[in-house]
Amino acid sequence: MKTINNIILNIRKRFLIGLAVSISALALMSSCNSDDVGGNLYTFQSKMMGQFLTDTTDFSEFARLLDTTKVMGLLNSYGTYTCFAPTNTAMKAFYQEKGKKSLNDFTLDSLKIIAYDHLINGTEVLYSNFVVGRLPQMSMSDRYISISFGTTGQAFVNKTSKITQNNVLVHNGVIHVIDEVLNPTHEGIVDVIAADPKFTLFYDALMATGLADSLLRYKDDTYDPEKFKHLITVAREANQWYYHEIPLSRKYGYTLFLESNETYAASGITDLKSMKAYAANVYNAVYPEDADITDITDRRNSLNRFIAYHIINKQLSYSKIIDAYDTSHMLPNRDMYEYLEPMCPNTLIEVKKDRLAKTTNNLNYIRETGRVVRITSNYDNDAVNGVYHEINSILAYDQLVEAEHSTKRLRFDGASFFPELTNNNMRGRGITSPGPGPNLQFRLPRNYIDRLSTSEQTVVSYLTADARYQNYEGDEIFLGATSGNLYDFTIVTPPIPAGTYEVRFGYLTNGKRGVAQLYFDNIPAGVPLNLNNYATDVSIGYEVPGTVQADLEGIENDKMMRNRGFMKGPACYKVVQTGWSSGENARYSPAALRRILGTYNFPVASNHLLTVKGLSGGEFMFDYLEFVPTSVLESEDIY
Repeated sequence: MKTINNIILNIRKRFLIGLAVSISALALMSSCNSDDVGGNLYTFQSKMMGQFLTDTTDFSEFARLLDTTKVMGLLNSYGTYTCFAPTNTAMKAFYQEKGKKSLNDFTLDSLKIIAYDHLINGTEVLYSNFVVGRLPQMSMSDRYISISFGTTGQAFVNKTSKITQNNVLVHNGVIHVIDEVLNPTHEGIVDVIAADPKFTLFYDALMATGLADSLLRYKDDTYDPEKFKHLITVAREANQWYYHEIPLSRKYGYTLFLESNETYAASGITDLKSMKAYAANVYNAVYPEDADITDITDRRNSLNRFIAYHIINKQLSYSKIIDAYDTSHMLPNRDMYEYLEPMCPNTLIEVKKDRLAKTTNNLNYIRETGRVVRITSNYDNDAVNGVYHEINSILAYDQLVEAEHSTKRLRFDGASFFPELTNNNMRGRGITSPGPGPNLQFRLPRNYIDRLSTSEQTVVSYLTADARYQNYEGDEIFLGATSGNLYDFTIVTPPIPAGTYEVRFGYLTNGKRGVAQLYFDNIPAGVPLNLNNYATDVSIGYEVPGTVQADLEGIENDKMMRNRGFMKGPACYKVVQTGWSSGENARYSPAALRRILGTYNFPVASNHLLTVKGLSGGEFMFDYLEFVPTSVLESEDIY
């Protein structure tokens, strides 16, 4: 049995010549840790992961844990695994922390959870793949693993466990050595907040309003993936350019943006009474018709609205608020926006990624004043069914926010409509192909998505981002029908502020897509849409900008296309790998189009319905929706 340092050192010595070189190698290896930017690759590909852990003295306690739980057999089999391996010192410190003397003092079930907390099955996550915040790949215990970096570049797992050696490659995966056992909480989001002394004021209000009762769900126990395996018609083993998976569970999740007691105190909020007064001052101005509602458990009450505005029914780690959707498709010189729907009825939270300022996760930026709410360094506080982030100032849907949201173009990626895609780790995985492998396409069982109703014949898929797709944020909602049938579905949109809007449907054409009738709020949106027609079709009249001498910017062509009910794609995204489509951005691609559904007046802020009925065979894809106040149409940019 050898320590990992000795093993690595011996391998190095075989290849290094000369005493001086050997001595320098020894110094390097004895100090090897994750401070080395990019990581170091140490290869032991003759050994399976389980064998390597067994043969290395530093991991004898962890190896015993794997043996006891029968997990060792898995790590000695073919497949691909990532292991965060705690040293013996880390394991013994964990026993002491838990008031135990050895592994023998733990139940077998708890030991299995501990083992699974340290393993990712199905992928090799190298040091170079680490992102700040939660990794997109989940552990075998179905928990997220978060990565952070210290001031000197040291990498930490779940905030406190330091990676002391990284990128130890074995035959079936990679090992990262850690100095502290991973021990994620198994409490719900409400209990985790209750235990954090920084947020007692928010917690008291959460309980008093009864909103804590809305944060208790974790998993739909009635969902059985075995019933839907027939939806997989292309397996990964088929070696096609894409493959199908089905969701293995149907989990719920929550994200909370929390002000600390100290932040509240700076605004005069020191107890529930003063918080009520603050909330009334804000929300009674926005909703004067509800000013007399004093029952704080009523969803129309000002305090209830104030607390509910901090809660989203998606589990959004710091990177999945917006950064995870910033794929290579998005132009790096254009700001990005994402819209979150909080539990406060009929409101939105805008998230801005500011390219010039190089800041992300800016909440409710006000153009006129520059006011913005930002997430502090205290983010990704984990719970079994959610996550919370501390914010640096008070988050509220006041008159400034309402005015901001109702006077600008709102563009929603289609996948952002559905919390299930985020809560079950489908959206925000980055570009899945080409590169790591073929495109991953999730087949979604009927009724899996709450805000998507379909006929029995309709087949719904979520296509993860692909370099070959010329899609906004790289991904798309993809629909079809069983053989000989037509698709028919209805989507519930996020809430849109009151006002008069031009509504647009963004999509990508190709020769495999048929004809469909679109309806908005149950009213036909013009004539049927032929998704086979490229923009160069005479019925659309697209001209590539720069190709007509008299209209180099394409502005006159824009006007002509608008008269026919169409627009070019926005110039804020592109195709990464040309082939199926091309152009320096979507504006230059005849495959990327926007269909103007019509102009609509919304007397109150509310959700809306988009219904699509297939009129011929073929595919249907849904990329994004735009809601543009008519007051800004004349000044709207091409992005």
